[in-house]
Amino acid sequence: MKTNHRSKMNQRSLSWYTLAISFMGILASSLSAKDTVSTWGSDDESQVTGTPNGDQFVQVAGGAEHSLALRIDGSIAAWGVGFYGQVSNTPSGAGFTQIGAGHLHSLALRSEGSIESWGHDLHFQVYDTPGESDFFAVAAGGFHSLALRSDGSIASWGLDDYLQVSNTPAGSGFIEITAGFQHSLALRSDGSIVSWGRDAEGRVSGTPEGSDFVQVSAGDMHSLALRSDGSIVSWGHDGYGQVTDTPTESNFIQVAGGSTHSLALRSDGSIVSWGRNSEGQVSETPAGTGFISLEGALDYSMALREVADNTGSAFCFGDGSGLTCPCGANGNSGEGCANSGGLGGATLSASGNASLANDTFRLRVDGAPGARPGLILRGASQVNGGLGNLLGDGVRCTTGETARSQVQMTSAGSTTFIDVMGNSFGSWSSGPGMETNYQFWYRDPVSSCGGGFNFSNAWRVTWTQ
Repeated sequence: MKTNHRSKMNQRSLSWYTLAISFMGILASSLSAKDTVSTWGSDDESQVTGTPNGDQFVQVAGGAEHSLALRIDGSIAAWGVGFYGQVSNTPSGAGFTQIGAGHLHSLALRSEGSIESWGHDLHFQVYDTPGESDFFAVAAGGFHSLALRSDGSIASWGLDDYLQVSNTPAGSGFIEITAGFQHSLALRSDGSIVSWGRDAEGRVSGTPEGSDFVQVSAGDMHSLALRSDGSIVSWGHDGYGQVTDTPTESNFIQVAGGSTHSLALRSDGSIVSWGRNSEGQVSETPAGTGFISLEGALDYSMALREVADNTGSAFCFGDGSGLTCPCGANGNSGEGCANSGGLGGATLSASGNASLANDTFRLRVDGAPGARPGLILRGASQVNGGLGNLLGDGVRCTTGETARSQVQMTSAGSTTFIDVMGNSFGSWSSGPGMETNYQFWYRDPVSSCGGGFNFSNAWRVTWTQ
């Protein structure tokens, strides 16, 4: 609900922030993301259990009980409650670069700078969306919205009961906007903050002075600001310690305000939360590192976590450099398993990400004879089964089922295989958590037809969602 316009920039240095902020409209569509969405807290409308799987996301946004996630291709996923079309009316297609979730409405920014709005429109927060095409950031509040133009000026529309629209500051030079339930904040390029809208409990009048701020975030009735030294300032409503319990460390790179709770991201990628914990929005905060951005919503929270490439590892070299091959093979150092001609096999390696949702997994064979066909074997287990099949060693000599698939011709001793685990392959079902083992089999170059064969080392990978 309190949406700023950043996606992955928080993993970079704070000094980079003011230099790159004007380009955020194109950053989201150009990043090569491997980020998963984590959600925790209230799940009354499947805000948590409805979270999409996959690692192709670059931004998240949370409203009252609906959520959005922006994919790397610029398309939007939406889930949660949708009485006013907050979910069902989410625009289809790609080309979006930023999203914002208000209390009951949502915004999305297109790559050319225009804005799409949908959901609750009682206060014209959808109907009055400006038709210009020079915006590079949007933010959705309770029943009002903001947009930041490329010249650094701000547009506002929607409910104006506390002057959250009519008191929008004029002029240019702003680099970030964020909207609470009835108040808003903007960060100037000189590092100072301006606030407007409802001032109950010091939401506006309590705004800190100074020019050393690098990020702001508005909760429902409180706000946070991040200083250049990594420390946090909070002000406004403090009924649940969302102000007084603010951590005093100086190693933060992002802050996010929820309805009555707050979050902060440390430089090591870990998250700290404080404030109201009625739905586990604090106690259920995920542990560990690797998180790159945060979002606070109504009694729940969201975060993006970067996922490293899942490429797997080699085994079964047969020469003591890896696990012993199941059939007692004994290739030379750095080569594959033994073969009928006494030679070591080719080398099998992998790259990319063995993920069902974002499959970039590739197997590569090197060191095989040129211009010869080969066969990729795919096994469900690498444990020695002692089957002793005539086809050969390694994966074929394992328990479980083995698929013979993907005949491939080598070129200069190399070839590449693609395995899409989302489709049926072989004679067993696929799914997240499944360990899969591969090996390359090809005719022995020194043998006559019908004689020998060679093997590469084997390769093991566990597929993720």
